[in-house]
Amino acid sequence: MRRQAGSFFLLLLLFLLCPLDASAGEGLILYSGSVPLGSVPSIKKGQSLLASAGVMAKLLEFSAVEKGDTFIISSKKSKLQLVSDAAAVWLDAELVPLAASCLSTPEGWFIETRSALKIFNGLLTRSGRKGDLQWKAGEKEPDIRNEEKAPMQPEVPQLVLRKSDASSSGSRPVLRGIRWGIEDEKIRTVLDIEGEGDPELQQSPGGVKLTFGPGTTSLPGMPSPCGDVKVAVLNFGDRILYEFASAFPVEIINLSDPRRIVLDFLRHSAQDKGLEIEISERVPAEKKVPPSSGSTSKGSGIVVIDPGHGGKDPGAVANGLKEKDINLLVSKKLAAALKKKGIDVRLTRNSDVYLTLKERTNLANKWNAEVFISIHANALPKGRHATGMEIYLMALPTDKDAMQLALIENRDMAEGNGEASKAADSRTKMLLNILGNMQQNAKISESTGFAEHLFAAGQTGKIKMRRVAQAPFFVLRGAAMPAVLIETGFLTEKSEARMLADGAYQNRMADSLAKGIVSFLATL
Repeated sequence: MRRQAGSFFLLLLLFLLCPLDASAGEGLILYSGSVPLGSVPSIKKGQSLLASAGVMAKLLEFSAVEKGDTFIISSKKSKLQLVSDAAAVWLDAELVPLAASCLSTPEGWFIETRSALKIFNGLLTRSGRKGDLQWKAGEKEPDIRNEEKAPMQPEVPQLVLRKSDASSSGSRPVLRGIRWGIEDEKIRTVLDIEGEGDPELQQSPGGVKLTFGPGTTSLPGMPSPCGDVKVAVLNFGDRILYEFASAFPVEIINLSDPRRIVLDFLRHSAQDKGLEIEISERVPAEKKVPPSSGSTSKGSGIVVIDPGHGGKDPGAVANGLKEKDINLLVSKKLAAALKKKGIDVRLTRNSDVYLTLKERTNLANKWNAEVFISIHANALPKGRHATGMEIYLMALPTDKDAMQLALIENRDMAEGNGEASKAADSRTKMLLNILGNMQQNAKISESTGFAEHLFAAGQTGKIKMRRVAQAPFFVLRGAAMPAVLIETGFLTEKSEARMLADGAYQNRMADSLAKGIVSFLATL
C-alpha cells in the first residue's frame, strides 16, 4: 500500500512539474495523401503541439523500441532515433533539427507535429515508400475500418533549391544522382539534374560547392569512389550543400538534354608542375606543398590547438591547480611536439587571455585548419571518482555524464543563449540552442576517426585512456573541420592532479597526442 501511495505522489509531482496540457489532443488525424491512417494522441507543451511518435510508428507499420533515454523507430532499410529532451533526431547518420525538443512521458514519446511529419516522411522515403504525410484536425475521427488504404509507391527522393527571390510555386532543380569517371588526365563528376533554375554554385581553388533544396543525402554515386576528390554534405534543413574538395583545378560545364553539370578535376595541371599536393576535406586556398625529406609529406596542413578557458575563466579549480594553466602548458608542449614533426601549428591563445567559444573556432576556420583540438582538464563533484583521458566529439550525448560535462564547459555561453522559455531547464535550453542550430555536422564521421587515432596513440604511449564519447560542446559546434575536445585527466583526483602538473607527464601526453594527430593526417 505504501509503495502504491509513493508511486501515486511521484506521478502527481511529475504531472505538476511538466507544463503539459493533455487535453490539447483534438482528434489529430494522420493522412497519407488523401487517405486517413488513424488518430494520433497529442499533448501541448508551452506553445508547441506534440504528437505521439509511437502511435505514428504503429500506423505506418514501423517497429519501435525504447532503450534508456532513446526511442528507436526502424524500417527494414533505415532507422530513426529520438533522444529525450533533444531538439534534433538521428535519421540514419543524418542529424535533423526539430522545432521543439522530444518529450518522453509515461504515456509514450512525443514530438512536435510539424517536425514529426518531416522526419517520418524522410523515413518513408528512405524506405522506398511515398512520403506524403499530413495532419488534419477534427472533433471526430473518420471511420476508416472498411476503407482500403492506397498502396505506398516508391518515390525517388528529390532535392529542391530554394532561392530567396523564387516563388513558392515555381519549378526547382532536382538532383537525381552523381556519376564518376576516372581518366589519366582528369576525374569527371557528372551531376544529373532535372527541372528549371540552377543550383547555387561557389568555386574556389579548393573545389566547388553546390547548394540544392531540402531532401535526402543518400544519392547514387555517394560517397566519392575517388580519393582525389572528397565529397562533404551539410544539411541546413531548408537546403543541402554538396562540397567537392580537391587540390586539382576544376572546369565546370553545363549541359542540356538531359540536364547535367559536369565537374572536370584536371590532374595534369598539378602533375606538370611536379608538386605533391595535399588532399583533404578542406583544402586551403592555393596551398601547394613541395616534396620534402620529412615524414609528413601527406597530411601536413594547419593544426589548431585550443587551450580551454583562460583569463577571467579559470575552468575547473581543484587540488591547488587551475584548469586554464594546465590547458595552456599541455597545449604549448603539444604544439612543440608537432612542430618537430614538420606540422604547421596555431594556438588560439598563447597566454592567459579570455576568448569566447565562438572566437576559438572562428580562428580555426579563418586559418583553414585541417583539424581542431580543444584541450581541457576534467572535474567531478565531491564523492565521485574517475581517472584517465577522455576524447569527445560534437554529437548527441553518449550518456548523462557526457551531457553534464558539456553543460559545465558551456556555462559561459549558456548565460546568454537567448532561450525565451523560462520553464525549460538548463539542459533543454542547451540542447535547443546546440542541436537545434547545429542541423547536421558533416564532419562527425571524420571526427570519430580522428578521436580513434588519438585514443590508440594514447594507449601506445602508456597514457590511461578512459573513453571516446559524444556530447554537444559549443566550442566544437562552429568548426568546419574534424574537431575533438580532449579532457586530459581529472583535477579532482589528487594522484592525477599531481601527474597533470608534472612536466614529464605533460611531455608524454604531448608526444602521444602528436603521434595520433600525424597518424590521422596521413589518412586524409
